[in-house]
Amino acid sequence: MNRVRIVISYNGQWEQLPDGSQRFVGSDNKGMYVSKNMTYEELVAIVHTIVKYDVNKFNVDLASVSIVPGSTCRTFIRNNDDVQFMLGEDRVIPQVCVSLTQRTPGDVIGNDIPPPENTQQFGSFSGSNQLYPQGVSPKYHEVDNEANNEQVDDLENVDEERTQIQTQGRHVQGVSCTVPNMPGTSEVRHNITVSDSDNTITWVIPGADSYSFGIGRSSTLATQEHTCMIYKGQFFPSKKDLKRLVGLFSIRENFEWKVKRSNKTTLHLVCIIDNCTWKLRAVRRDEGTYFQVRSFVNQYSCPLEEVHRRHRQASAVIIGEVIAPRLQQHYGRLMRPKDIIADMKTMYGIQVMYSKAHDALQYALSLTYGTHEESFKLLPSFEYILEQQNPGTITDLQCVDDDTFLYFFMSLGSSIRGFRRCMRPVIAVDGTHLKGRFGGTMFVTTAQDGNEQVYPIAFGYGDSENNLSWEWFLECLRGALGHIDDLVFISDRHASIEAGISKVFPYATHTICCWHFGENMKKRFHRKDVADIMDSAARTYSEFNYNRHMEELHRLHKGAFEYVIAAGPHKWSCVHCPQRRYRLMTTNVAECINSCLKFARQLPMMTLAEFIRNMLQKWFHDRHAAARSMRHQLTDAAHLVILKRVEKCNYMTVNPVDWNIFSVKLKGNQWTVNLHLKTCTCNKFQMDHFPCSHALAAARERNLDFTSLCADYYKRETLIDAYSVPIMPVGHPSSWVVPSDIASRVVLNPKSKRQSGRPMEGRHASSSERTTTQSCRRCGQSGHNSRRCSNPPMVNEGPSISVPDEYRRKCSICHSIGHNKQTCPEKDSTVE
Repeated sequence: MNRVRIVISYNGQWEQLPDGSQRFVGSDNKGMYVSKNMTYEELVAIVHTIVKYDVNKFNVDLASVSIVPGSTCRTFIRNNDDVQFMLGEDRVIPQVCVSLTQRTPGDVIGNDIPPPENTQQFGSFSGSNQLYPQGVSPKYHEVDNEANNEQVDDLENVDEERTQIQTQGRHVQGVSCTVPNMPGTSEVRHNITVSDSDNTITWVIPGADSYSFGIGRSSTLATQEHTCMIYKGQFFPSKKDLKRLVGLFSIRENFEWKVKRSNKTTLHLVCIIDNCTWKLRAVRRDEGTYFQVRSFVNQYSCPLEEVHRRHRQASAVIIGEVIAPRLQQHYGRLMRPKDIIADMKTMYGIQVMYSKAHDALQYALSLTYGTHEESFKLLPSFEYILEQQNPGTITDLQCVDDDTFLYFFMSLGSSIRGFRRCMRPVIAVDGTHLKGRFGGTMFVTTAQDGNEQVYPIAFGYGDSENNLSWEWFLECLRGALGHIDDLVFISDRHASIEAGISKVFPYATHTICCWHFGENMKKRFHRKDVADIMDSAARTYSEFNYNRHMEELHRLHKGAFEYVIAAGPHKWSCVHCPQRRYRLMTTNVAECINSCLKFARQLPMMTLAEFIRNMLQKWFHDRHAAARSMRHQLTDAAHLVILKRVEKCNYMTVNPVDWNIFSVKLKGNQWTVNLHLKTCTCNKFQMDHFPCSHALAAARERNLDFTSLCADYYKRETLIDAYSVPIMPVGHPSSWVVPSDIASRVVLNPKSKRQSGRPMEGRHASSSERTTTQSCRRCGQSGHNSRRCSNPPMVNEGPSISVPDEYRRKCSICHSIGHNKQTCPEKDSTVE
């Protein structure tokens, strides 16, 4: 049985009994049959049909009476899950209790607006083409089985009805139609109230109501079905919006229409088949540019073979609105035009050209993540709200004289606090290209926590990597962090970074990344062995081992030896660095951030900043929870290093010198450990503030706790403190309360633009990197992978085993491989 009975109770009120139970009394009741799969929107439509309330004056609250042990209680109905819970309760007939409350001027007409009669509803973009048969609009049937009208005649005077299309899920541009200054409607705007001294100023942020971050939404919300309607009396802001929704409707219902008449005041659409009865007529209201549907006959009899493979209404805009909800399913990875072509063919049987699929993808991205123009306009408001929601956050927005965007800096207060209190004073600095419409460069500074995890500090955005941009970014970083003793920077050998650090942080030590330095040597001398020797010399803690590696490099290649000496051993060698590097020899922590933002770097500026904030919000939450669940006093990463080094202690001989000084011997080598000063002649103990294997052997001789030898950076409590301050969300731009002087600030698009042509998806491999040939696991061919494969899959004929020649059987006559003595060509000559 696909239908169930419910009772709609209205014109009543809730009453609380002495035992705490609640009931709905004094109501009028009406029974009806509904579908078991009824949605919340359909339930609201049923309620509006029965109660007939004015949606512009009243809010509707739906609830049911749930039976709990010993009493009854009120259960609110506000979404599809609540409806299914009500229908699934074990009772005779579910009861829906309707309460109406007076609207206030600031209320926004939302999803409680039901559809009027004679409407056609279509659901998700991934479902069937038609939810129910022709002529049966609703999924519910009243007990008295009233007849439904099958045709709508033109009306000159249409009663004032709702003028907003109901959508579930993300707002799609051109679909939600709120009509200001129209009879029977109310203008819906997002007004921001700001307290300025004793005066209250109302300010509207331009574009805030239509902007969408598209970041951090759950997959359930991203894949929700969109419910749209076309009905008689419906208003549209323009003719363009009306044609867009009708085009989306025709794709869903698999038919095509054409324009019979179109002018400034009238739009008449009919089916492309002459004898089909489907038609829609809309006229412009005298009050403005709004169009109202006067006639809508939603019955069509055109055969499916008349629909072309390339649907005439399947424009890039319409396809973009269809695929926009699906972008959330590809969160973190961009859909390709190839995917759109396949989806449109599978879902609707429509063939789409590659160029149209590309344009549809760009339009869908603008719907989901906003446009670049809107992003720059809302950037001042975003930085203000970010600072308000996250105390201690430092932002800086720089524009040129004509209000053109130039630089943007962002450092969250939680990251600043955590770095100053809990992190080792080593910062990796790097820059990466942005792949959006206007290009540019993103500056990244990161550290590493005691659990060997990436700890982002600050982000910046500029036109390119030059002296001015890096100097500005480092000035902002100094203003955020303040003065930090023994500060060390690690970067590649970019001249602008070195010049900026020496000017802005004269007290800090600038070092270079060993990996980038080694790649430069491979490219310069075309030899990998010289780079490997340099890397060994850079990572050693002993002056003796350093000299040994350098002598080997000089003997192997004199030019390479002179090259590393000219670069300055204090910049790349751990043993010659003026400050501690704490085993951080590369900028890998910064490169990891660039990899995490590979998808987001093509998004608009404000969406990219929100993407980063949302990513850090999740990192701080998850890492704080993981740190609290650690079972040791040290972090998990530090504990594993201790375990590996303790294994070596079993083979060491420890001789005490006094209570704190020990002599440790192993295989003819000898080291001196001072547990009080936390030093060792191997230099690891004092340079990393972390015990070496010799210090652990000495501590075990005195039964000391290994944790007491470690710096606070590596302890569990420090890790908890680093992530203890959560990163708060900023909310949707329409809910921001921003002073008028900030909201009215003008920020225009940057003048720099990305080069023409298709951008690269990957980077250029250096000459020294090992080149590998990809092999597709789908077709077996080389040059591509299975994700980009367009060839038919290969047939698996079973595993083939290659047997070496020495194990293959040979001919006993000629001792050759490939035949036996029965087929040997020398058989006859041998017999003779």
